[in-house]
Amino acid sequence: MIITFNDKQPKVEEATEMANSILKNPVFYSKIREKNNFDLSTASPQIIADLIENSDLEFKVDLFYPSGWRAIKYRKTFAYMDHRFPNTLFLNLKKLNRSSRSIAATIIHESLHALDHEAIDYTFGHGNNSSKGKSNTAPYWIGNLANKILKDDFDAELLVFDQVESDENDYLA
Repeated sequence: MIITFNDKQPKVEEATEMANSILKNPVFYSKIREKNNFDLSTASPQIIADLIENSDLEFKVDLFYPSGWRAIKYRKTFAYMDHRFPNTLFLNLKKLNRSSRSIAATIIHESLHALDHEAIDYTFGHGNNSSKGKSNTAPYWIGNLANKILKDDFDAELLVFDQVESDENDYLA
């Protein structure tokens, strides 16, 4: 898998580079393979690690500004994916006031959705957009793993990836 970003936004450029570095990191794959299982998944962690590692998916990051109907639907989210564009992450410009590491973790989280869409024999999503009870799903756990590797702290606080109410939370992805 390779992640691309073709715009001039330094923080997102850095986050994209970080996300690609995670995808090249052997520790990332070994930690996934060490996991026993994921909630809401028909694939084992070993299979998911293999799918990520062997994927030739090109995952594109695009920016959006929540206006019009998007302002209502996506004003609280950091990013979203649209089934009409399954290999594209739409990153909310209003939610970039956070670390590049956090943005990279969001990119990894969302890339799992693209891979899940492509993996016809398996499913490994997290259901709805509530973050409650999702920490052991593949997108959440692997997104948080990316954050922990980038932070070099395996005890790091868990990030939240979906529909947040507060803009003040330091632990949002």
